[in-house]
Amino acid sequence: MLDGINGTRTTSRVTPWLLALVLASGAACSSTDAASSAPSGSDKPDGGAAADGGEPIPEEERPAPVFLEPAAYEDLITIDAQLPFGVTRRHRADESVLGSRWGRHGGPMVTTSVYGAGGATTPAVIHWTLPEDATGAATRTERSFATASGLPQKLFYGADGMVDLPFGPFALLSYTGTGNAFPGEVLLYSAGYDAVTSRAKANGFYSGTGVTDGARQLIVYSGLSPVATNDSTTNDNGLYTADVCEGALAAPAPCPEPKKLFGWEGSSGPVVTDVHGNVFVGASLASGATSDAVYGLAHPQLLGGAADAAKLVEIDSEGTASLAAVAPTASLEGWVFGLGYDVSSSVYASTYLERTGAVAKGAVHVEKAISKANKTTGLSVFTDAEGDLWLAVVTSSEGYYLELRRRTP
Repeated sequence: MLDGINGTRTTSRVTPWLLALVLASGAACSSTDAASSAPSGSDKPDGGAAADGGEPIPEEERPAPVFLEPAAYEDLITIDAQLPFGVTRRHRADESVLGSRWGRHGGPMVTTSVYGAGGATTPAVIHWTLPEDATGAATRTERSFATASGLPQKLFYGADGMVDLPFGPFALLSYTGTGNAFPGEVLLYSAGYDAVTSRAKANGFYSGTGVTDGARQLIVYSGLSPVATNDSTTNDNGLYTADVCEGALAAPAPCPEPKKLFGWEGSSGPVVTDVHGNVFVGASLASGATSDAVYGLAHPQLLGGAADAAKLVEIDSEGTASLAAVAPTASLEGWVFGLGYDVSSSVYASTYLERTGAVAKGAVHVEKAISKANKTTGLSVFTDAEGDLWLAVVTSSEGYYLELRRRTP
C-alpha cells in the first residue's frame, strides 16, 4: 500500500492496512458526532442465484452473446486485443456506481457514501435494476439498513459495504474501530437489512465473501484475526474462514471453529469468488519482487484447515482496489481481473487453471487489458450470478454498467 499521501512503499503492517481501508471505503469513517464519508462496496458474485459455490450455467447451454460495436463503449473504455472479451451491455446510471457488487435482487448494488437525512451515521444500499434492453438506463432503489447497537464513537465500515450472501436470508457488514489490532465486528444482517441477527468480534476485517457447498455456510475474509465472541489482541494478517452455523457467527461447538487458511507479510485486500466457489484475495506485500499479488484457493481447500494458496498474479499495482474472477469453462481457462489504487490504473487480467483440489497460474497476463478513456474518472470490476464480468464506470457526472462476455476462439 502507500504510506500517507507521498506514494512511497512501506513495510509496516499497521499503517498501510489502515490506509488501504480508508482508500477502499471512500474514507468511510463514521462518528456519532458528525457525518463523514461512508464506504463504497466492492466486488464479488454474492447475490442472486447460487452466486458463490453454485453450479454455473454451462457455456454451451447459454445463448450466444451479442457484442456491441466498439463505438458504443469506446468513450468509456478500450479493450486490449489480447483479451478475448467483448462488451454486450451498457447501462447508464445517474450517479457514481464505483464499488458495485451483484445483489440478491438480481442486479448491481452499492453501499453509498452519502449519509441519510438527519445526520445518520450509516450509509444506504442502492439496488440497481437493469432493463432487458442492452443499452437502456438502469434504475435505482434506495434501501436503508438498521444501525447496530453499541457501535464505537469512531469506526470505519468495511471496504465491501453491505454484502448479500449466497446462503440463508443473510447479508454481511463489517466495521473496524481504532486502537491496537484495529478491533471491530462482523455483523450478520437479515436479507432486508432491517435487523442484525448475529455479530462477532474480529480485528481488521477488511473484505469478505460468502461460499457454500450446500451444507456448510462460510464467510471467507481477509483480516487480522479469526472471529470470536470476545475481544482479542491478535494482529495476524491473512485469509480466514468463519462458519455461519445455526444462523450465528462464532457459534459454540459442535459448530466448526474459525480458521486461518494462510497469511502473508503485508496488508489485506479484496476477497472475491468465481461461480465455482474458488476464492481469490488481493495482497499487498511488505517485501518481495513486486508490491502486490493475487492468491487463489480452490473451493475444497476452504473446508479444511491451513491451505497452500497459489500465487496467480505478481504485479506492482500500488495495492488492489478492485478484483473479480471469471471461472474456467470445460475448454477455456479462467481469468482474474484487478486494478490498483492509482487513478491512472488500467485493469490487468491473468489466466488461471483448475486442478484437482487447487487452482494454478495460467500462461497469459495482459497488463492493460481494459483501459480508461479520457472521460472516465474511475472504474471497478465485479461479476454477476452467472459469472460474467461487469465494469462499474464513472465519469465526472454519471455512472455506467458494462457487461463483458467471452469471445469464442
